[in-house]
Amino acid sequence: MGTPRQVITREDIAARIEELGKRIGADYAGRDLVLVGMLKGATVFLADLLRAIPGSVRFELVNLMHQVEARGAIIELTYATHVHLEGAHALILKDICHSGVTENYLLTHLAEQSPASLEVAALVNRPLLRRVALEPKYIAFDDLPPGRLVGYGMEYEGRWGNLPDINALEGV
Repeated sequence: MGTPRQVITREDIAARIEELGKRIGADYAGRDLVLVGMLKGATVFLADLLRAIPGSVRFELVNLMHQVEARGAIIELTYATHVHLEGAHALILKDICHSGVTENYLLTHLAEQSPASLEVAALVNRPLLRRVALEPKYIAFDDLPPGRLVGYGMEYEGRWGNLPDINALEGV
């Protein structure tokens, strides 16, 4: 099942999220800001970032299932809350931005609601794995070791999401 090895401490995560929150708060001051969290991996990121942004911010939750089959990729989008973005500035939160395929799919669908702006924020950015032209506007961490990451809401086979630090899962 693998062994988690700490790569980013909870203290470093908290400090970085606090910095991002201040920056986002300044960038969107006085505007209608909506954080759109992608389930399940971004839930802890969403909760902490939401509290780090000064002023009024609302949030919504979406779930995207991405499966690769013989005939191609299938993406299923489910709105976990009533997502209303017309005229608002929306920031999609993702745990790990790697291929960019699911983020691109969600950006396309949410754009139909006519938001004032639509951007992506990633807890972890892995641009070397990108398959579409997409760059998150806000990135908490870059340049992490390759391999499976767990902790801080990120799971592997339904486990390890409860770890408070970001860990590389060795042996998988």
